[in-house]
Amino acid sequence: MLISTGEIMIWGEHGGLLLDGLQRMVAGMAQWIEAEGARHFERFTSEGWNRWIPNVNPPHEAFVEGARAALLRSLAVPAAELGYPRWGFKEIRYTGGAVELLKMLFPNAAIIVLVRNPEAALRSIKATAFYEKDYQSRPEVFLSRWTTASLSLARTCLPGSSVRLWRFEDIVADPEAAIASLAAHVAIDAGRFDRAAIETRVKGVPGPARSDRDSEADADAICLDQRDRAALAAAEVRDVAAQLGYGQ
Repeated sequence: MLISTGEIMIWGEHGGLLLDGLQRMVAGMAQWIEAEGARHFERFTSEGWNRWIPNVNPPHEAFVEGARAALLRSLAVPAAELGYPRWGFKEIRYTGGAVELLKMLFPNAAIIVLVRNPEAALRSIKATAFYEKDYQSRPEVFLSRWTTASLSLARTCLPGSSVRLWRFEDIVADPEAAIASLAAHVAIDAGRFDRAAIETRVKGVPGPARSDRDSEADADAICLDQRDRAALAAAEVRDVAAQLGYGQ
């Protein structure tokens, strides 16, 4: 939807690699500088190089700026080269820590948290090869990840912040209201959104052939077995689902 405006380039998933490394650097160096680096840097700047300063490092802000520069060069510059003055990315593997990092690097960024009913999410993932590859075809593993990520991300969506939560089902139920809300959130005229972005359904990477579904079937047609139902009935899944407004 956002890329259809011609204003914002939304880069695709990257396996959770992009922010994980930056997050480790920014958070890790904050701890290291507090414990060691800051006093050695202070000694260096006040007493010079010929002192015991084995752990001298720049202030933490230098590493924050470095992480910001890395994202700008790797994502913003290529977006601009394609004619998009603004940029962003989508990723299903991050939790609230990634949102906190992005807000540190880009305080004015508009961030969107998109959640989906856990039953629908389970049906959808079962239709792909990723279910076996990433979750060993175990519904409890997938739903544990759904629970952790959904709750962590939802907690970053505070009233008045630039982090907003949308439910997939609400977008499908009332696309125009969703577009209007999204347009306001990212400060783009709603008329610039191409409605075909919602009307068009594009299939992803299919999973192996299954006897319980037609090859062209919708995710809603994917069968849920007893193990799936038991995983959906887990207390932690039901609790987070309820917090997001999903009845089980």
